[in-house]
Amino acid sequence: MKLLTGLFAALLCPVAMAAPAAAPTPSLPAPDDGYFQQITRVGDGLWLIAQLQPFHIQPIGNVVVIDQSDGLVLLDSGGSPGAGRRIVELLATVSEKPVKAVALSHWHGDHVLGLSAIAQRWPKLEVIATATTAGHLAGKSMRTYPKGAPDAALQAAFDQRLDGIDGFLRDTLAKPELGSVERRGFERSQRLFQQYRIDTRGMYLVLPTRTFDDRLVLEDAKRPVELLHPGRGNTDGDLVAWLPRQRVMATGDLVVAPIPFGFNVYPADWQRALQALDDRHPALWLPGHGAAMRDDRYARQLISLIAASRTAVASEVGNGVARDKLKLDLSSQRGAFVGDDAWLLRWFDRYWTQPFGDAAWREASGQPIEQGEG
Repeated sequence: MKLLTGLFAALLCPVAMAAPAAAPTPSLPAPDDGYFQQITRVGDGLWLIAQLQPFHIQPIGNVVVIDQSDGLVLLDSGGSPGAGRRIVELLATVSEKPVKAVALSHWHGDHVLGLSAIAQRWPKLEVIATATTAGHLAGKSMRTYPKGAPDAALQAAFDQRLDGIDGFLRDTLAKPELGSVERRGFERSQRLFQQYRIDTRGMYLVLPTRTFDDRLVLEDAKRPVELLHPGRGNTDGDLVAWLPRQRVMATGDLVVAPIPFGFNVYPADWQRALQALDDRHPALWLPGHGAAMRDDRYARQLISLIAASRTAVASEVGNGVARDKLKLDLSSQRGAFVGDDAWLLRWFDRYWTQPFGDAAWREASGQPIEQGEG
């Protein structure tokens, strides 16, 4: 998940965490920080709940809302109980129907930890996931998270891990050489984490009530939804939602903008899965993070990035380069994703180049790729 596997690796390694020093408490997010999700109508009976700021080091996954005749279907649920409560409020602004089902695109916490608040509001809803994702939620990948109800000891351990991130942010902001663009980004991140602490109080996982392996159809007269497992990709249990009549593809983290997430991924399988989705010619792409996309330009750009990254790493492996000596140069590709923005350039390398390079090295050298722990 992006917080405790992705984020800790990106932020803290190889730097050791120091004990947090006493410091003034940061303020809460400002409106233009983009932390709080907003709901946008993207089609007839179709909405996207998303953060407006294009990148957060602790993101909240997008939520897709589909209006069916007997209730709403959601893809994903937000990244905390606080986010889940705000999602409930946002849903009330567009529909009086109950949420009848929540499909989980994958197991990462920024897509599943809001489900407890949504299920409290609609306790009869169905929770759907691939069988593989259900295994991660119930098993070791999320073993540090309470199941079914809050747990004081697990909550305290989670909060302690956030203390380490607070220390990292303070230490980084104390560096005089930090550029102005990056400084603003880290200051914004401090505010976001202050809200995140509030939002994650009383968190717990709601486990799936229905699973499938390859395909599950949620029938409806106007907006039938095909839930598909296109194969391994960003995780080994990815689920996408395809609306065949509207030609809408909701992808979870198979598509993320502006910076894709490369932690513990399956490079070749991901490339094939994305190509299979693009072969359906969606008119609208709804990514796991980022704004709605009304053409396939970004999806094809991402396919090309995966292919270029895999080729470069395979060449290094063929030359006998060890994993800890791998230097993946994507300078000719990353500009298409982040331009010359110093804040985004920093995180492109930490969220894509480094972790994807590791996964691609494992793939090219025949080493196993396994999902991390939350």
